[in-house]
Amino acid sequence: MEDNMENILPSTSSISHTITRTRTRQQFSLCASLAPEEETFDALEELLHKTWTIFGVSTLFNFHQDEVYLKQYAKRLREEIAKNLSQEDVTYDTKFCVMENISLRPSPLDPPPIKIEVYSESNNNETNLKKCIYKGVLLSWRTTKNKLTTNSIRLPLLLCRGTVGAIRTVHNVLSHIFDCMIIALPVHEDDLIWLVPIIITPINKEKQTKRTDEIRMEYRIPELKNTDTITIKFLVLDLIKILTLIIEDQDDEANIEIAFNLEHIEKFRELLYSEILKVAGFELGLCTLYKIHLPTITIMENRMKVMNTDTMNRILLYLNEKALDTFHTLNLEI
Repeated sequence: MEDNMENILPSTSSISHTITRTRTRQQFSLCASLAPEEETFDALEELLHKTWTIFGVSTLFNFHQDEVYLKQYAKRLREEIAKNLSQEDVTYDTKFCVMENISLRPSPLDPPPIKIEVYSESNNNETNLKKCIYKGVLLSWRTTKNKLTTNSIRLPLLLCRGTVGAIRTVHNVLSHIFDCMIIALPVHEDDLIWLVPIIITPINKEKQTKRTDEIRMEYRIPELKNTDTITIKFLVLDLIKILTLIIEDQDDEANIEIAFNLEHIEKFRELLYSEILKVAGFELGLCTLYKIHLPTITIMENRMKVMNTDTMNRILLYLNEKALDTFHTLNLEI
């Protein structure tokens, strides 16, 4: 087994890529009941209340989820970490594991998520500190394409947190072990305009929005420093009222599908900007929306922090499609 593993683990390192162009999104559907009513995505709580950096991942080749192989991947990663992040009196420990607790996923084709952890430990007897310098979760969240060849797998999203050096080294090693690309997956203005309706739309009467809930939308001004921004605040309930003017009322019962198309989103943007001009006197046509903050999520570029499982489910559904679209634009088969 050891010899077989060495044959599928390339010895050289790779470089992560950054891609900013994707196809224009035409529609998005949010299934309101992805599972029986008594089931929830509570296992996603491990991902909550933490700031994650978002990456897209192409198809992983020669990937095995068996425990023996996962230990071999961890061993290879530990060796590369020690080589690239060499520090005196510091040792490293790495772990690959299947996240069995996330058993409920939107698509039957979604494989279980894989968690990767890297720890550094000081050998200094006075300190003996052990800390996590990298944590990443590879996952698929409603990938509906047919299964690939044997030992190939689609886990299009990678959420990670850690030091810059550890992130770079881990992703380079993963790229070579599994012959894949790992690219930054930033949300741009067009993504944020889609995400606002997707996140705030209530799916049932039990989950009503609080009257005091606000959304902050932050805009950058052309040709000025990134620190020169405009922040627009709205009550979430007011934005929901705008949405009801655009799309037909949808039944609040379970087992419905909330769907948005490009026409809905363009109309939402138009009415939103008209309201901003009328109330605040701001013409934001040339400004760029780069960050949104809600009680349940803060997201900008390729970093996010999510506060509840319903919002995490929705954002993962969107980002999973974005990752797939990105690699389609690159003409890569994911």
